[in-house]
Amino acid sequence: MKNTKDNACPMQKNEGELLLSYCAGSLAAERVAEVERHVGVCPECRSWVEGQQTVWQALEAWEVEPVSADFEAALFARIAREEKAAGWQRWREAWRRLLPGGLDWRVAAPAGAIALLLVVGLAVENPFRREQAEAMVKLEAREIEKAERALEDLEMLRQLEPLEEETRL
Repeated sequence: MKNTKDNACPMQKNEGELLLSYCAGSLAAERVAEVERHVGVCPECRSWVEGQQTVWQALEAWEVEPVSADFEAALFARIAREEKAAGWQRWREAWRRLLPGGLDWRVAAPAGAIALLLVVGLAVENPFRREQAEAMVKLEAREIEKAERALEDLEMLRQLEPLEEETRL
């Protein structure tokens, strides 16, 4: 694996999985020889392979602690307790996680009062109420009719103007 245009370094070609397969020992024998030759001459790949080998050795040396015999029973019991919890408790816990320090009643009480006033205000003075919309339409229709009558009157007056000019002559 020489660093030529045809056969560039795996790190430069974003082929890190080739080096990872080499470290895992899952490459074919002919490919292993190519990678070993390249790693011998490329400091970047050599450094990466050495780092991966360190990780693999640490994983092999790691010992998993045994799980207690009642782990599953305790886990299922906890899941059942959380499922039985009331919906409002879940919401309360979610808000507690969102708001650092919890929700203080000195903030919650005024916020609740404002929300209540908004709801009552919208119920009393609903801008989307049907009766108000219909009254607005009727009012607009009357104004349009008045404007049409005024235009008709102006048109009649214009028709009378030439008669006045003829009488002057």
